[in-house]
Amino acid sequence: MKLYALGGYNEVGKNMCAIEVGKDVVIIDMGVHMDKIVGMDEEERNMPTKDLIKMGALPNDVLLKGKNVVAIVLTHGHLDHIAAIPRLAEKYNCPIIGTPYTLEILKNILADEKKPQLVKNLYLLSAGEKATVAHNLDVEFIHMTHSIPDAVMIALHTKDGIVVHTGDYKLDNNPTIGNAPDYKRLKKLGKLGVKLLLSECVRVQDSARTEPEYVAKVMVEDALDRAYADHSAVAITTFASHIARIRSIIKANRGRREIIMIGRSLESYTAAAQRIKLIDLEGIKIYGRRKSIGYALKNIKTKPENYLIISTGNQGEPNAVLSRIARKEFEFTFDKEDQVIFSSEVIPNPVNVANRYVLERDLKEQGVRLMEGVHTSGHARREDHRDLIRMLTPKNIIPHHGETERLASYAALAMEEGYILGDTVKILYNGAIIDIN
Repeated sequence: MKLYALGGYNEVGKNMCAIEVGKDVVIIDMGVHMDKIVGMDEEERNMPTKDLIKMGALPNDVLLKGKNVVAIVLTHGHLDHIAAIPRLAEKYNCPIIGTPYTLEILKNILADEKKPQLVKNLYLLSAGEKATVAHNLDVEFIHMTHSIPDAVMIALHTKDGIVVHTGDYKLDNNPTIGNAPDYKRLKKLGKLGVKLLLSECVRVQDSARTEPEYVAKVMVEDALDRAYADHSAVAITTFASHIARIRSIIKANRGRREIIMIGRSLESYTAAAQRIKLIDLEGIKIYGRRKSIGYALKNIKTKPENYLIISTGNQGEPNAVLSRIARKEFEFTFDKEDQVIFSSEVIPNPVNVANRYVLERDLKEQGVRLMEGVHTSGHARREDHRDLIRMLTPKNIIPHHGETERLASYAALAMEEGYILGDTVKILYNGAIIDIN
């Protein structure tokens, strides 16, 4: 058995790896590096694939040239896990396996990127199900919680042993959409014997455990109740893919204000969620294109205290709606004492931190009151990772989805659990190939 570390071993994002057993290869995830993509104009995004790889925006999959790739398997629908598929997947001509919501998002991406021919390769697999992709090679989806619906951990059942890939996860016993994680199956896999655990490590440096999404639901309710008491304009921003959070915002409004959702990614992600009945948006207006957003904001300007704006732009992305409002590119502008609620955290990379700083500076200069941290993370913290290690008791561990500092922090945790650095826990880099014994 070999592991190909293709992306996410030098950075947060650009997730892609491959497992080779005999002559067969399974690719897990195929994402972009968001801080390379954010801020690109349309012409830059249309650069040749080889140029995007060279600049680090896409994983470099040259190591798989000539390999017999039997499946591309997706953990969930975030762009840093699936958005490289239009660029990289076609040459493999194999099934692209994902859960219902993941595939709905991917269909939108393929349409936007003008790659409808790949839709025929999409293969639906729900949590709790298995699919045989080659002789003695099965893919199993295990239900997991994250900040997007339909996230799964992947168990590859091979003749050389079981590989578990966490995707992005949190151990949430009180989710507001769906069920708690499938602990029963994880513990069963631990008893069967896990040869390799591939674990994300985005928040491993944060101590304790991650709070459940129910906590964020209560925080959103309190934030809106207090904001509405001031009869000012109120905008709230969160991740467009965080359908559970968007549902909580809608419920917390309790019909008190007309909800206007603005932003292209919000339009795309909620449309996918509506198609598979994850969310009911009856009576809510959604505007995704610049011209229609301008029209909506012009109407809001007349009586802003009657509306709740749900907007994209929580990371401070320069092209997102919230940043454009802050730069006064629309007729609607914030007045002093208006309120902006950030129901999100900053994804930990330098570009996002810088963009968010600029956004907050622009808003504060206009006298806007900022309410930050109305949020719980979608990523496991240090003690959650410890819990998972103890459930699975894997023979080997390799962390991913982080730069060297995060990978090393996870390795230190594994060492606390008895693993040996360089032997049973390893720190890799993009482009590494390693035998798993």
